[in-house]
Amino acid sequence: MGRRLAPAAAAAAALGLTWMAPAAQAETPYAEVVQLCRDLYGDTFGTPNTEPLGPCQWDMALIGAGDESYADATGAGVTVGVIDSGIQVDHPDIAANLDLARSCSFITAGTPTAAPEEVADGDCSDTAALTDYDGHGTHVASTIAAPVNGVGIAGVAPEATIVALKACTEQGYCFADAIASALRYAGDEGLDVVNLSLYADPYLYFCQDDAGQREVVAEVRAAARYAQQHGVTIVAAAANSRADLQHPRTDDTSPNWPPGTEVEREIRNNCVELPAELPEALTVSATGPVGYPGWDQDIASYSNVGMGRVDVTAPGGNYFVASGTVQDAILAATPAAGPTWGFFDGLSAVYPGLTTTQDGFGYTYYSGTSQASPHAAGVAALIVERHPRWSPKAVQAAVERTATPMTCPAGWEPLDADDERDRCYGNGGRTSFFGHGMVDALAAATS
Repeated sequence: MGRRLAPAAAAAAALGLTWMAPAAQAETPYAEVVQLCRDLYGDTFGTPNTEPLGPCQWDMALIGAGDESYADATGAGVTVGVIDSGIQVDHPDIAANLDLARSCSFITAGTPTAAPEEVADGDCSDTAALTDYDGHGTHVASTIAAPVNGVGIAGVAPEATIVALKACTEQGYCFADAIASALRYAGDEGLDVVNLSLYADPYLYFCQDDAGQREVVAEVRAAARYAQQHGVTIVAAAANSRADLQHPRTDDTSPNWPPGTEVEREIRNNCVELPAELPEALTVSATGPVGYPGWDQDIASYSNVGMGRVDVTAPGGNYFVASGTVQDAILAATPAAGPTWGFFDGLSAVYPGLTTTQDGFGYTYYSGTSQASPHAAGVAALIVERHPRWSPKAVQAAVERTATPMTCPAGWEPLDADDERDRCYGNGGRTSFFGHGMVDALAAATS
């Protein structure tokens, strides 16, 4: 999330388009989407689960999440906080596993870009404030824990309990104070795992030679430490800047609030991206459909990397890279209403299957490290189910240990002059692109 991770803006860039007003409804009937997926991926990935859109979940097949892993672990009894843009509380691939009573919005009247209807001002009983106007939080939550219920998709941990922790506004801004509050709340509530598919606004990098930015870093780190000390395993997206976080270069996007205040800065190692570079976080880079015939570059075109920064990798999708279709992204639940849905749905006439509905509830293909991180969070939930007394550090170590090692892609080169990932380095045990490797739900479920 964060402005750079907002799904509609990211999709516009990836599809080579400029933001436009929502077009007429153009969604593809889900039976046609299923057939499209079978034709594209059936021979390579098969069908990981029995849900109607299961044939489209190449991402779940890639990490071994499906009927076989569910036989050993489903996330039952595990609570996963989704710190994001809120949630569609009545979506059937959310509602059965949503703990609405413990969910909370951390948007206040003083939060820039907040709409009045999402302001809770500390009142966690205001469930209307949890509404997901963006679609991002719903997509993330369903990837983690969509139930096996004959509707749509299945998640990595289909019986885990979701707690929605809203820290991002309808415009896609996720300010650091709201993130810190959500982390502390997760600790107080004794949640098992939290997922952060976002970066903290208003800075892409917080540079600690500046007193104000240093104070924000201290605030978020203290909140993360508090959550971890209270038993919370923290999982975070590496973000989408095509940067090597071990060797950052420049940032010309910060601060992104107020508008027009951004300056170009040289970034050194005293500058950190939050939450990706939190010591407490399991940080996740993104891949496309690894193993698809004829495509072997693996790392997503947008994903941040970095030795000692990226811990594991997971499917984040990457429009067009393997099959040449939007189905190379990740399909998950989204609200079938609002400007983000309208934007994606309007494009379905050009890119068949980008959106679909079942019984009026929406599903959309998104792409980003935002989509990779919830796969890892779901795997963490499986490990917590198997080992409920383990500490967050032990859970993180198990996610890393059960991951499938990946080597640097042969012949990989930066995509263009703006790609700061000069090279992939390391060996199969740990690389700058993939950390300890691809998360493995089946290995975790039997660990």
